[in-house]
Amino acid sequence: MMIEIFNLTYFGNTLLQYLIFFGITIGSIIIGKLFFFISKTIIRVKAEKTKTQLDDILVNVLEKPLVVLVFILGFSFAVNTLSLGPKGIDFFANTISILWTIDIAWIVITFVDALILNYIQPITAKTKSDLDDALVPLIRKLVKTVLIIIAAIIVIDRFGYNVSSLLAGLGIGGLAFALAAKDMLANLFGGFAIITDKPFKLGDRIKVEGHDGWVREIGLRTTKVETLDGFLMIVPNSKIADSILENVSKEKARKVKMTIGVEYATSSKKMEQAKKILKDIIKKNTLTKDESIVGFSEFADSSLNILTIYWIKDLNNIITIKDQINTEIKKQFEKAKIEMAFPSRTIYLKK
Repeated sequence: MMIEIFNLTYFGNTLLQYLIFFGITIGSIIIGKLFFFISKTIIRVKAEKTKTQLDDILVNVLEKPLVVLVFILGFSFAVNTLSLGPKGIDFFANTISILWTIDIAWIVITFVDALILNYIQPITAKTKSDLDDALVPLIRKLVKTVLIIIAAIIVIDRFGYNVSSLLAGLGIGGLAFALAAKDMLANLFGGFAIITDKPFKLGDRIKVEGHDGWVREIGLRTTKVETLDGFLMIVPNSKIADSILENVSKEKARKVKMTIGVEYATSSKKMEQAKKILKDIIKKNTLTKDESIVGFSEFADSSLNILTIYWIKDLNNIITIKDQINTEIKKQFEKAKIEMAFPSRTIYLKK
């Protein structure tokens, strides 16, 4: 009775053939999982103990794709246990071929990326030039893109499409594509302009389009800037190329300009004393340049204005230094009894 059940035929295959098919497929998944466990617990541990880094890379690269590879092999063997017509054979053959292509592409892409990350990037990090540091991420993305395109072409070919005709069609529609990709190309050229002209480097603080922050990544299409508020801003390279950009990191000293108003009742002698106090305070501060510009600039509506210009050398503590100087000015003015003015108006009544 049991044998008769196993001999029941559905779609050209017996129930026993289907059981064998699913058994082999599930078995290959179990073997793949077992291999992954062995790799995690034994092979990876042994690789970490060796001096060379290559075996660690190989383990990281092959660990997951080999699990898929075991499944593909098991699936291929399982398919051969079924009785399939010409269409069925072609379908499964193409499916297995596509799975092979994707898995091999996964291995190649991961391996090449790991080589760049573990061998090329550490070398560029030791060089004085910032150009190679910016180029490495671009090369990684470019290599991945090229390999993915190659794999996609192979997969498309396995689906039965004529790749040559497809590429020819793309050539005919090239003009339309170029128009549609105008912004993308502008961003790509902008990225190359940033790398070659080097208006800034990774880690520099820049101001662009009214935004202020540090450059965290220079990509082919965009540049990532971390703003002062801690947000990650993604700026198209074409915007940076076409904008007036300020590289704050290349600023040698920050110019500070302020106007101090004293009362109209202040004598000429007190005005001279006030100017001397301002010059001395700026000169004595070790974090500012010795030179400063201090002058009686104008007779304002309610004050005699003293224009003061100085430069801060320590760009990381601008607020602190301005606080020190402003506090000292108030203290010295109070000591010298020089009264600061505030908006006021005097009204004369004629009798």
